[in-house]
Amino acid sequence: MNNLYLGDYKRYLLIPAVLFIVFLFLIFITPGVPQGIDLKGGTSIIVRADSELDPNLLIPILEEKYSLDELQVGSVSSPNSFGLFLQFSENADIVAAQNLLNQAKDSLESNPESAKQFALESIVYSQKFTEVENTSALNAQQTISVADKALTKAEETFNKDLQDTISQTYHLKGDLKFQKREIGPSLGENFFSTGITVALVGLLLVIIVIFIFFREVVPSAAIVFAVLFDVAGALALMALFEIPLSLATIPALLMLIGYSVDTDLMLTTRLLKRREGSARERAHESMITGLTMTFTTLAALTSMIVLSYFGQIQVIYEISAVLLFGLFADILSTWLMNAPILLWYVEKKEGSK
Repeated sequence: MNNLYLGDYKRYLLIPAVLFIVFLFLIFITPGVPQGIDLKGGTSIIVRADSELDPNLLIPILEEKYSLDELQVGSVSSPNSFGLFLQFSENADIVAAQNLLNQAKDSLESNPESAKQFALESIVYSQKFTEVENTSALNAQQTISVADKALTKAEETFNKDLQDTISQTYHLKGDLKFQKREIGPSLGENFFSTGITVALVGLLLVIIVIFIFFREVVPSAAIVFAVLFDVAGALALMALFEIPLSLATIPALLMLIGYSVDTDLMLTTRLLKRREGSARERAHESMITGLTMTFTTLAALTSMIVLSYFGQIQVIYEISAVLLFGLFADILSTWLMNAPILLWYVEKKEGSK
């Protein structure tokens, strides 16, 4: 392999600089990184079947029957099985009934008449899913109790009716495999804030260790920039391929920081600590070693993606995809950004002696 750093290596810096701007555009402007339901709250349902299920058949039926916010329906298929993926953040009618019921309970002591009115409005939404007894002769407390029971029954009826609607749409019979997951908005928000906090603390600790180890600003900053580039690259490709930011992919991004720092530390140590050969020769040798390490990991991750796709293991698929995206970005950041910065720094240092 020819030594990439024998000529004007500084021109390589233009490539990661332009790509970083593109990454930021994809992350923050369009299409943006989607959030999984475990971070924003919602319901996810996966249906397994023996034949392919067309999501376009189900979407108009669900939109007509229910008020489902952020509804997404897609097919899930592999050589071994078929299925359907359905996700929505909330049922607007159920949420409206719950909010009105909460207002009724809060105002019961101070304004019983207003509380009863809120409870009656809550019942109106619940009646879309279940029958409710006549409340004209009931007082505020009794009406609230009826509204509470009606909401519980409405939620049960909706969940069962949704499953029946899916079965009837595709004429599915026998033992169906429904995999359902529900997370409340407040819990999802807590997961999101905790996940971001953990990621930032992890990144901060890595930065501290790097600065303590090298005790030089330019090499340490170059490693930090490379880590940020890798994370941005992974997030940008997640946005393109619609892989959500979730409790599975946030740890994958943290793992990516470790992979990124690994090759950068090897490169920086060889350039700063060793003296055999010229700096450009040491950079070239480091690139050969680093690419061997990276491509070995890429091969393992590719196997994980293939196996998780065939087995329809969504969590493993998302984790391996994020790491794969990040490692591709790491090749660019390490050898087209970090290496030129370090070479410039080392040669400037050696020239000043």
